[in-house]
Amino acid sequence: MDLTAIYDHIDDHQDDAVRLLQDYVRQPSVSVGDGSGMRECAALVADHYRSLGCQELEVVETATFPGVWAYFDAGASHTVLAYEMYDVRSVGDRTRWVHDPFGAVVEPRGEIPSVLYGRGAHVPKGPAIAFISALKSIKAVTGSLPVNVAFLAEGDEILGSQSYAGLMQRYRDRLARTDGWIYVRATQNEKGELPIVLGYKTFITFELRASGRRWGRGPVEMPAHTATGPIVDNPATRLVQAVATLFSSNGEVVIEGWPESFARLEVPDEDTEAFDALLHRLAGQDWLDAIPGLAGTGVQRFAGGATGPDVLVRYLYGSQLNLHGIYAGYTGPGTRTYTIPEQAAARFDTRLVSSKSPDELIDDLRRHLDGQGFADVEIDLKSAYPASRTSLATPMVRSFCAAVQRAGGDAIIWPRQGYGGPWSLYATELGLPVMHGTGIGHGGGVGLPDEFIVIDGGGKVPGLREMQRFYVDFLFDYAGTPANR
Repeated sequence: MDLTAIYDHIDDHQDDAVRLLQDYVRQPSVSVGDGSGMRECAALVADHYRSLGCQELEVVETATFPGVWAYFDAGASHTVLAYEMYDVRSVGDRTRWVHDPFGAVVEPRGEIPSVLYGRGAHVPKGPAIAFISALKSIKAVTGSLPVNVAFLAEGDEILGSQSYAGLMQRYRDRLARTDGWIYVRATQNEKGELPIVLGYKTFITFELRASGRRWGRGPVEMPAHTATGPIVDNPATRLVQAVATLFSSNGEVVIEGWPESFARLEVPDEDTEAFDALLHRLAGQDWLDAIPGLAGTGVQRFAGGATGPDVLVRYLYGSQLNLHGIYAGYTGPGTRTYTIPEQAAARFDTRLVSSKSPDELIDDLRRHLDGQGFADVEIDLKSAYPASRTSLATPMVRSFCAAVQRAGGDAIIWPRQGYGGPWSLYATELGLPVMHGTGIGHGGGVGLPDEFIVIDGGGKVPGLREMQRFYVDFLFDYAGTPANR
């Protein structure tokens, strides 16, 4: 199909797309903390789907923040499931922002003619608006869409997608009739490269909690003054002692039943070709620049003493239990000094290449704590998602990669990464191909001050217009492939 008329419509309605994005960014939606503005933002997401003309639309309350379900029935043979998150990272120290975090200011940035600044502009709101705007242009020109589109948005991704499994279960019958799962982001760097990730590790988020009430020792109703320390036990100390049993002196996990389930630190046969190609692509780069999540950290030595290619092997196939932090007592403004807290908590996440299911791993953790004498320490499971894998040979992935190439992008294939989450359930339980967190477009500053998304890249980097064109090209290409269900 000649897509020129659709592209022209996109060009003619760029101001509409920018205004829609500004409205979205101006609505605060920080899930961490008190969650103010989250329900208003869920309603705004519902408005986006409503404006497309979705025949089904529902805002669903969860234990955290609302999810949003919508469905556009085009009577097509293919159905794409589009994921969206609407919560954004915390603003942090506002004095470090040059631009208002929720001001959605559009202005030049260096040699780039136009970018939009604001928390969530790059992840996730910019790509989400580009996608919905592209769909609107397709519908305005053709009267419908080339594929059916199901939407399922969540508001607690930053919290570990605590409610998404429940949302998925609610619409499971409908989701089972979809053909592929996508989550679009603007992930190109200045060289035009973008990642295509095929596999994800097992991802579990949980808290360990010690309390005077369950322990039967220490304060129960409120903190005690530390002057009473000689006669009052400390739940925070109890928690630290429990945490210490999870790790060896060099930081390796020693939970009974876990290490023996971990994959060997080597490249599996089925990944050899992709690993060798990736290692070749990254040759000559500093690992701090090449591996996602390391830029700016200043890491000087890698765990296990890894060097050279072993750094990549350990990153792709290693397993770890990460302690986010421990908190106890008064954590508000100012300082409440000299207290023995009545409870304490430690938050963890795992990124595992394991032969065990998340349920089995949590059962192992419970048995470990009990066996170490910490039966009173609670496990508060926040989220648990299995590992998954998608093949490059699936029609949806082939169409996505072909559209990337036509848009001038340079796809880098990663056989596995540690960014697991609810998307893995679609691969493991429903057998869907998963394209997570990638796409044409450029931005920066996620989690940092002055986050931005490029609106007009002036030919130097892709902007909002190029993102929309890419989505159009991908959907029509995919619609032309044989139906796989």
